[in-house]
Amino acid sequence: MRVAAVADVHSPKYLDLFKRALAKLDGCDIFLLCGDLVVKNDHTQLPAVVAAIRDVYQGEIIGCFGNEEHPRDMGNYKLDGVKWLDDDSTVFEAGGLEVGIVGSRGSLDRPTFWQRNNIGGIVETYRRRVETVDMALAELQTDVKIVISHYSPTYATLDGEREFSWPEMGSKLFEDVIKRRQPDAWFHGHIHRGKKLEAEIGRTLVANASLPARGELTVVELPRKTGLEKFV
Repeated sequence: MRVAAVADVHSPKYLDLFKRALAKLDGCDIFLLCGDLVVKNDHTQLPAVVAAIRDVYQGEIIGCFGNEEHPRDMGNYKLDGVKWLDDDSTVFEAGGLEVGIVGSRGSLDRPTFWQRNNIGGIVETYRRRVETVDMALAELQTDVKIVISHYSPTYATLDGEREFSWPEMGSKLFEDVIKRRQPDAWFHGHIHRGKKLEAEIGRTLVANASLPARGELTVVELPRKTGLEKFV
């Protein structure tokens, strides 16, 4: 089963780059969107992103939201052909396998200054989200298990960003979840300047799918063989 993932298209900013990356895609069974598909909550840009995907791919599109897609406007992101996961999961058939996907914005170890001053209870929300993802993974009984989030579930893929800012880019609390549940892969975004684009935690591949960091799509074969797979 071939999985393609992307994050941080920030349409229209990187839409042309996204289209060039899609032109190189040599087929996939699932297409994953890991948040920040538009700039500053401009939901009118989402149809252009999905249309670009549909030019080369007609299968399942599963997405999670990023910090650019504001929670109060989630209704504006409903679009035929895209299934959004917001701290929940879905199960379906792909590539002859039963696939379970958990999707979440993710959590931060230290909420940003803006979040601390504008979102009540954000620390508790992030803590609870770790528990929610853990429980969702525990309930999956599928051939392949995947997690998508916008924020990183580890600091292992944050090299390239300022180390002081790492707690505001992801949460190490998810590392224990990964070790305990061992999904096949976890795709995230948000790390535009990432230099280490993938890491392994146990048997789980953690991949930064940020388009600005990679300049291309993230494509992985699942279930994985031992060792890191080559990225396309």
